[in-house]
Amino acid sequence: MIKLSVIIVNYRGWKPLSGCLVALNCLKNADFSSEVIVVDNHSNDGKLKEFSKQFPSVHFIENNGNYGFSNGNNLGVEKSSGEYLMFLNPDTIVNLPAISEMLNTAKQHPEYHILSCQQTDEKENDEYPFGTFPSFKTLTGINRAFYRLLMPHKAKLKCKGQSVIFPDWVSGSLILIPEKILRQAGGWDEDYWLYSEDVDLCKRVSDQGGKVALLCDIRIIHQHGGVTRQNIKLKSYTKTQVLISRHIYIKKHFKGLKRAIFQIYLVIYNILGLLIPAVLGLLFYFIPELRVYFHLFIQLARYYIQSLIRRSWMPDSNSVDFPVN
Repeated sequence: MIKLSVIIVNYRGWKPLSGCLVALNCLKNADFSSEVIVVDNHSNDGKLKEFSKQFPSVHFIENNGNYGFSNGNNLGVEKSSGEYLMFLNPDTIVNLPAISEMLNTAKQHPEYHILSCQQTDEKENDEYPFGTFPSFKTLTGINRAFYRLLMPHKAKLKCKGQSVIFPDWVSGSLILIPEKILRQAGGWDEDYWLYSEDVDLCKRVSDQGGKVALLCDIRIIHQHGGVTRQNIKLKSYTKTQVLISRHIYIKKHFKGLKRAIFQIYLVIYNILGLLIPAVLGLLFYFIPELRVYFHLFIQLARYYIQSLIRRSWMPDSNSVDFPVN
């Protein structure tokens, strides 16, 4: 049995993916067996065959549609044979010491059901690939700002002076999990197209008694947004998914009056917060950054109208396609 399966979901992120796969060549020098699986979410741009030839040791799988990050991950899991699964974003650069240390820690601490490590940007600035589960104090940017102001000692978990910390959730940009634990948790939830699926997975694993841990002393590089910001349409759609995914998470993990209050609060907050940027985006449509907010507002409004008609917070479709650049 292979010890480690690295699973990467790609959608037209070929440039960062190339750097990611080159870095993963380090696994050839590892003292454990491994495989690298890339699930291409129907990029349909002719580059899959080219990459298959360029990286013959990588197992490429072509999905029949872009059904989202969770769907791609689950497809990769179906084709994997590793005892441990490492889910990796294509815009990350890993190294063998980091992977080995994570794998060793996972074996030494079987109570760590989900494991990750610190991440930096290309300028070696620390990122914060972890957080607390959504609640009213962390539901929106304004809520988080007030929480940090009123409770600064509790608002931000940090790595300073610690080798390992235990956040509620870690980013899906890098997650190491035993295959049997993922199976027990039910896999990745495909109701999420992108965003919050990592929070959801950590919540389900935690509810089953597992710990979520992040190693502070090892680092990888994450070129954040290197894939989701390729063009205006993709950028606006992914930003919309950030907001939609919060509604889906609330639907799944809250009940009764609290769930209703949270949903209504989010709708009001999102509409009011985006209204002025959307108007500016319409008036100054020639400015790409403002144009994103116009499309974001339209897509979110469409989602809210459809949700009202269907009486469901679930999107009407989890498959999208974008024109090739």
